[in-house]
Amino acid sequence: MGTPFTEQYAKFRDELETLLRDRCGVNPRIIGKNEYPSGSPLSHIREVMRECHGVVVVAYERTFLESGIEKRGGPTETNINKRAYTTPWNHIESAIAYSLSLPLYILCQHELTEEGLIESKVDWYVQYVDLLPGVLSKPEISESIRSWVNSRVIPQARKPRRLQALLGGLKLSEMTPNELLVLVGTFSATFLLGAGAAAFFPNFVALITHH
Repeated sequence: MGTPFTEQYAKFRDELETLLRDRCGVNPRIIGKNEYPSGSPLSHIREVMRECHGVVVVAYERTFLESGIEKRGGPTETNINKRAYTTPWNHIESAIAYSLSLPLYILCQHELTEEGLIESKVDWYVQYVDLLPGVLSKPEISESIRSWVNSRVIPQARKPRRLQALLGGLKLSEMTPNELLVLVGTFSATFLLGAGAAAFFPNFVALITHH
């Protein structure tokens, strides 16, 4: 979620954090609230996501365009009026989450322009809401988020990341140093076991043949 610039948006962020922590049983890590990048925000966001099991994106109005022209000078030039756009960081963060194969849930403000990754896709759901205090207490919203956590996030958390790597679902560059050590150890043990079996098997066959 982009940095709130009104009290209304700040309260919504606080209530979402409470919902995730108290009713969904997860530990929200929020850039700009309990996570503060010391260098490149893009690198920090990616590092945080690599340690998470699901990503919630909150898309709300950052820019309002009273009137303008889309594809100006082209054959499909179109006049646009009264359109609201979210921060580009929502698209960047959604793309990072998707590239890490993380479950993605998008809360989108009503009347926000759909574009990029801020629209319903095959792999994630967009919940349209009014970003007002108290709106997250509505059962159709809170239960939707809880259902997503239970069906998508918790199974992701229970899946060992080294198993994901072995199955091709996680790149080595996305693993932490400790996870890489464990993975290398697993490969080494598997190789040694295979080598030992290969050396033992001919002797075992010879033993059976002689008997």
